[in-house]
Amino acid sequence: MKFSRILYFLILFSLFCFFSCNGDKGDTSPPELTIISPVNGSVVNEIVSISVNALDNEEIDFVHFFVSDSVDSMIISSEPYVFNWNTNGLDDGDYIIKVMAQDASGNASDTIQITLTVDNTLSVPSAVNIIDITYSLSMMSIQFNKSIDSDFNQYSILVSQTTQSAEALEIGIITDITDTVYTTTDFDPTQESWYFVKVSDIYGYFEISDGFKVIESPPIASVLKPPSYYQGTLRFNWSMSSETDFSKYHLYSSMNDDMSSRELLVTNSIKNDTTHSILNDLAEELKYYQIEIEDHWGFVSSGNIVQANLPYRIVKTFGGTQNDRGYAVQATNDGYIVVGSSNSYGSGGSDVWLLKLDFEGQEEWSRTYGGAGNDVGRDVKITSDPEGYIITGLTNSFNSNGNSDMWIIRTDNFGQTCIYDETGNCSDDQEKWVKTYGSSGNDYGYSVIQTDDEYISVGKSGRIPSLFVVKTDSYGEKIWEKLYGEGPGDKVQYVIKSMVQFPSYVAVGQINDPNTADSDICIIGINSNGDQHWYRTIQYGNSINEHGNYISSLTGGGYIVAGTRQINNWDDLLLMKVNNDGTQSSSWNFGGSYNEVGNYAQEVNGGYFISGFTESFGRGLYDAWIIKIDGNGNEIYDHTFGGNLDDKMLGGTNSLAGDPVIVGYTKSFGNGGEDMLFIKIDQGYQP
Repeated sequence: MKFSRILYFLILFSLFCFFSCNGDKGDTSPPELTIISPVNGSVVNEIVSISVNALDNEEIDFVHFFVSDSVDSMIISSEPYVFNWNTNGLDDGDYIIKVMAQDASGNASDTIQITLTVDNTLSVPSAVNIIDITYSLSMMSIQFNKSIDSDFNQYSILVSQTTQSAEALEIGIITDITDTVYTTTDFDPTQESWYFVKVSDIYGYFEISDGFKVIESPPIASVLKPPSYYQGTLRFNWSMSSETDFSKYHLYSSMNDDMSSRELLVTNSIKNDTTHSILNDLAEELKYYQIEIEDHWGFVSSGNIVQANLPYRIVKTFGGTQNDRGYAVQATNDGYIVVGSSNSYGSGGSDVWLLKLDFEGQEEWSRTYGGAGNDVGRDVKITSDPEGYIITGLTNSFNSNGNSDMWIIRTDNFGQTCIYDETGNCSDDQEKWVKTYGSSGNDYGYSVIQTDDEYISVGKSGRIPSLFVVKTDSYGEKIWEKLYGEGPGDKVQYVIKSMVQFPSYVAVGQINDPNTADSDICIIGINSNGDQHWYRTIQYGNSINEHGNYISSLTGGGYIVAGTRQINNWDDLLLMKVNNDGTQSSSWNFGGSYNEVGNYAQEVNGGYFISGFTESFGRGLYDAWIIKIDGNGNEIYDHTFGGNLDDKMLGGTNSLAGDPVIVGYTKSFGNGGEDMLFIKIDQGYQP
C-alpha cells in the first residue's frame, strides 16, 4: 500500500516535468502589433489616445509605449491597449511614438512607430463673444455665447478701462457652461469701460473675447414742435423720451438761432408730460426754443431749434412813460410811416406823432407837431409830386375858444414841415404846409387821401349835420367843405377813392337818428365837387346800433367795411361786404359776451383779415384782436394780443408783400402808460 502511493507521485512528477520542459521550448512566436489610431503624421494636441491592437497565439503579457525614446513611456498589461499621451506643456513639433509587445512566453514583437505633430495652439478654447450688455438704473446684464468646447471649465468676466484685455480685472466667474448671462450691480456707465469674457478649459487653456465697450450714450433727443400761439400764450409740445433712464426735460429760449445766451423756461421730470405754456410778451423780440433731455447718469441731448408758429412777423412798441398811440399806418417803398399821438414827447398835452420805420420795424426817425393843448394825428398817406406825407387829425392847441379844429399837415419825405403860428397854420410851398379847418365847435379829421394834386379829408364837425368833408388844393387852401348827415352825432371815419368813375370818393361812417339814440352805418358816394352821389344807411340799421370805421376796395369789385354791430346790448365786431353802389352784399358778426370793435379789414389769400379789439377774449380788459375768415365768412383763426390792461388795434394797412400791418396801443407792455403798438401779421400763417 505504501509502495503504491510512492509510485503514484513519481509518475505524476515525471509527467509534470515532461510537459513543463516541452512548453518552454515550444512557444517561440512573437505577438503581432498594429497601431490603430492616430494615423501616422497626424496633428495632435492636449491628451492624445494612442490605441494599438496586439495579437498572440497564446497570451499578451504587456504592451510598451515610448515617446521619442524618452523616459516618457507606459506599460499596459491588459486590453484595451491605449496610451493617453498628455501633450500639454510640450513644445510644438514632431514626436515619434514607438510601441512593442511581449507575450507570456517572453516573446517580444518588433517595435513599430508613427510620427505625430504636436500643435497645442489647437488646444485654445473657441472664443465666446459678448452678444449685448444692457443695464437699468440698478443692474447691468452681460450676455454672451455658449462655449462649444467639451473640455469647458469656466467663464471669467473681465473689465478694463482700456481696450487691452491684459489690463482687465476679473469681476465674476461662471462654472455652468449653459449659464451665459452675468449680472452685476457694481457698474458706472458714465465711465468708458471694456468688458471681456475669458473661457477656460480643464487643461488651463483659455481664450478672451473681443472687448465690448460700454459708455452711456446721450439720450435720444426729443423733437420740439414750433410752439403755437393762442390768446397771448405760447403752447409747447415735444415728443416723449424713449429712454428707460430718463430723468428730466429742460426747455430753453434764446434770442439767438444758435441758442447762445439761452434762458431756462422750465424743468420737468415727468416723462409723459411733454407740454408747457408761457405768457407771450409782445414787447420781446422773436425767440428761438430748444428742448433738452437729461438721463439718470447726467448725460444731456439737445433737440432741434425752432421758432414759435406765430401769427405775426414783427411786434414793436414805441413810446415814453406817458400815453402814446398809433392810429394809422401806410407802407412806403422802404418801410412804414405811422401817425398817432404822444403825451411823452412834444410841446405839451398830446402832440401829433409821426414815425418812420424800416422794413423790420426799427425806428428811423420821428416828428411831433403841436402846442400846449391836445393834438392828435388820425391818418397819414404818402403823397407824390412832391413826395412826402399828408396827415389829418385834430388840434386843440390852436383854437382860441378851446375847441378842436381839423388839422392837416403836409410834410416832406423826412417829416419836416413849416413853422406854424399861433393859429396852427403856415405855408412854405406844396411840400410843407399846415392848416386848420373848422367852426366854433369841435371839428375832427379822421381820414385823408390825395387825389391828383388835391386832398380830401373827412371827419366830424361841431355843426349839424356833422359828417364833415374838406377838399383842399396842393397848398392846403380849401376848395370846398361839405356837411352831410342828419344830426350832431354823425361822423365820417374813412375815405377812399371810388372804384368806378362816379362817384369819385366813397366814405364810411355813422349817423345817429335825431329822434333816438340809435346809430347806423352810413356809406356816402361823393363826386369831385362834393356833391352827394348816393347815401346808404337803411340796409345796415333796423334800430340796431352800428358803426362803420373802415372801408377798403375789393379786387373783384365792391367794398369791405369793418365796424361794430350791437347785439343784445353788446357790440360785436362787424365785417360787411357792399356792392359798388354802396348796397349791402353780405355781413358777418364776431364776438362774445362783451364788446368787440373792428377798425381795419383787407383781402388776404382769398379770404379776409380783420383787426380791432375785444373785451370778451384774451388776458384782461381789452385785448388787440385779429380774425382770419375764408370767402364765405367761416373763421380760420382768431388771436388776441395783450396783457392784463387795455390793448387795442386802431388802424392798419397792407405791406408791399401783402402782409397786414396794424397799429394801436398797449398798456400792458412797453415803457409805461400807453405805448404805440406796431404788429406785422404773417399772411401765410396757419394755426
